Order: sequence, then structure tokens, then C-alpha cells
Amino acid sequence: MNVRRATDAEKGWAQTQVTAHHYLHRPVDSRCSILTYVVVAEEQLVGCVMFGRPESTRCYTGRLTYGSVADVRSGRAQYSRWEIINLARLWLAPSIQTGGARYIPNAATHAIGLALKQLVVDYLVAYPPVTLAEPWRLQRVISYCDTRIHHGGVYRAAGFTLVRTNAEGIETWARPLRGLQGHERKVIEKLTDQSARSRGYRSKIAVDQHQFFSLL
Repeated sequence: MNVRRATDAEKGWAQTQVTAHHYLHRPVDSRCSILTYVVVAEEQLVGCVMFGRPESTRCYTGRLTYGSVADVRSGRAQYSRWEIINLARLWLAPSIQTGGARYIPNAATHAIGLALKQLVVDYLVAYPPVTLAEPWRLQRVISYCDTRIHHGGVYRAAGFTLVRTNAEGIETWARPLRGLQGHERKVIEKLTDQSARSRGYRSKIAVDQHQFFSLL
């Protein structure tokens, strides 16, 4: 079994699979800046692992908190929201799960682990930071579990820790991400400097700051 970045066609395939078979029965919102991996066994697509930015930009409760850079500086949050990534969907074909014709032991935890090793670089290559002057490295991956349907066993087996449970019984699980190697950091730093998207955001920030101070 292998896990690799999805092609454009495979991204559509993954959204179709999670909409049809995942318990939420809806695709991942494109506004979350999605990164998709496909799970491959015997040259066949047998699953997908999809990541994106959390829909909530701040959380001040539980054992893991995140928010704005100002929240981190003030001590209100442990991490900037740019340091948090969400495991939005995991789907595996029944054929490789228990009882399936091509059963792969521990396929879910193996797929998550393989994807996370690549994610810390792949995500920032796909979506370079706006600026390196503020926290930007991915530090934690989170995921949600509806306890009315699941019990979080996959997260526990994959090295996640339960950090919060809300009033509706939705659990938040979190796991630390590996650090970047020197050559990986250099690639991301170069992309941040050259990316048209990042340069555009930096220009907008500079204009907004100029307009703000001109009013003082």
C-alpha cells in the first residue's frame, strides 16, 4: 500500500468517494484549501486522505488552543491558526478493510501516517506562507469525531490525543507533526518569496497598513 499526492482527476474522484461513502456525505469545502492524497494498492485506488485548514479560525478551549498571531503573543492561544491543519476526510474501500477480499491490516493508521510524513512539506509547497515573519510551520494536525457514530479508535491508534469534547459530543483529536529538514525549509522559503499568491497577499497587507497609518 502506498499514499501519494492526488492528480487533478483523482481529486475529483476523492470528493466523489467521500460524498458517497463517508458518514458526513458531503465534499470537503474548497475554501479550506484542500490537499488530497490517494491510497494505492496493487495499482488500484483504494482510498483517500484529505486535509485542509480548519473551518474555525480560533479555538480557546481544551488542551489545544489556536487563534490569531496576536492571540499567541498575548498567551491566549498556543498556536497560530496557520500552524494547524485539519484531517478533513479519510475513506478506505471496504475491500481492504476487515473482511475485504484484499484486506490490509491497519490500513487506516498506515495511510494516515504516510500522508502526515509528506503533508508538512507538500501543503506549504501547494500553499506557500504569506510571510515568514510570523508562525507558519505546520505544528499540529487535528480531526473531529462524532461520538454518536464513531469512538475515535483510529485516531488513538494513529497517535492522536483527545484534546476537547463539545456539548454535542464532537471530539477533537490532535497529533504533533514532524519538523522540517533544512532542505525542505529552503524550498518553502524560496516559494514564499516567489509565489504570486504570497506576494499578492503581502502587497495587500502593505497597502492596508499604509492606509491605516495615514489616517492617524
